[in-house]
Amino acid sequence: MPAPARRPKGIARPLPVWAFVLGLLVIVGSLIAIFFTGNDWTDGDLRMSFAAAGIAVFLLIVLGIRSVVGMASSNNPHRVRQYVSSVLVIIILFTSGGAGLLVHSSLHAPQAHFLEGQQQWEQAISEYQMAGEKSPSSINLARTYVEWGESLSQKKQYQAANGKFEMVQNNFGQLTDEVHRAQKDEMQSYIDWGQQEASQGHYSDATSHFDYVLSLSYCDSNCKSQVSPLDATAYYNQAEMMLSKKNYQEAVTSFEVVTNRFPQAPEVSKQHKDMSKALLGKGKQDKSTLCETAVPVYQELANKFADTPEGREAKTALSVPQPVLGHFVKDVPKLSDGYVKINAALLQNLDPNIGSDAFYQQLANAPAATISDDGHFKFQPLAPGNYDLVWGFMRSDGSQLYMFYHSKTTNQPVYVAQVGQLCPFDFGDIQDSFMATN
Repeated sequence: MPAPARRPKGIARPLPVWAFVLGLLVIVGSLIAIFFTGNDWTDGDLRMSFAAAGIAVFLLIVLGIRSVVGMASSNNPHRVRQYVSSVLVIIILFTSGGAGLLVHSSLHAPQAHFLEGQQQWEQAISEYQMAGEKSPSSINLARTYVEWGESLSQKKQYQAANGKFEMVQNNFGQLTDEVHRAQKDEMQSYIDWGQQEASQGHYSDATSHFDYVLSLSYCDSNCKSQVSPLDATAYYNQAEMMLSKKNYQEAVTSFEVVTNRFPQAPEVSKQHKDMSKALLGKGKQDKSTLCETAVPVYQELANKFADTPEGREAKTALSVPQPVLGHFVKDVPKLSDGYVKINAALLQNLDPNIGSDAFYQQLANAPAATISDDGHFKFQPLAPGNYDLVWGFMRSDGSQLYMFYHSKTTNQPVYVAQVGQLCPFDFGDIQDSFMATN
């Protein structure tokens, strides 16, 4: 007669259903937690695989102990269920761990796609690269860089955005579609950046961004028709701002850009009066530092802005006669030496071979200036033209002696006052002796 069935004791007893289910949930939850503690999916999968295998080994040892202490007894009415459930869990864990080890290296690509969808651009690029993708052939990398740039541009981080677009153009040249997309996005980013700078009054930066777009080989006619008006307006506003600050040179430069590069822009006619103000301001500044540089500015005003008060002022200034001055340095005679007068004179068309009578006759009608004891002289303003400088003295007996230097090479007078518009003519320091003999 068979022995009656007896329930096993201790750890050999079957687990209540709720405890078994709870144990499974703990195992699954632990594995999921281990997965997400990895640096990425691949690392998490590797950790989870080893953890699953470790748990399986542990459960296998526990199963052996339970078997020894009574679970395997023929008197245990639940041993089949206990072994089936235990072995099934162990098999599943071993299988999961093995499968995880087999596929873990292939998880970089799906995680990269997932991260790209989550707009985690840098991590996505890293995963794509670990999956073996690289320039110049990876469309996934190129697309992610473009999307990253678009995201940065939408956040008004234009400089960083343009770096991503340039990355695609420089490193993924064979991917035509992505390169074209990057080029289009880069142009729009610079346009938006320029408009932002212009709205903040940073016109110099705005024109720099607009100029860059216009310089791009892929900025077509539609692009130019969009950007050129923006650039013209930015240059005009820059000029007006510089004019208000009396930075006349910069104002003129910006006005000239509008005129020369954007002749069809409405700002060309709009700026006419203010450009004349900037030119006159620049001309006056030039005149006070290096007068000769102001002449073409005044001439431009007189010729192109005659309808403005500044143009008329410039025309008047150009018509004013100009003085001639200079300074003899060596052996200058003095009135105290018994001379009646010591003069310089300006003759026109002086012939070096002129006779004495003709010379003094021409001298009598020539403009004259007194030479001071320290050698300085200054003529009254003269009309534009070339004047040959002569100088000398008159004694108390009425006799006079005048001279001039002429070149032995050209046989022409050496000291010639080229009197022009706007500026005095200055001989400066004349180093030749006042007289070869007194």
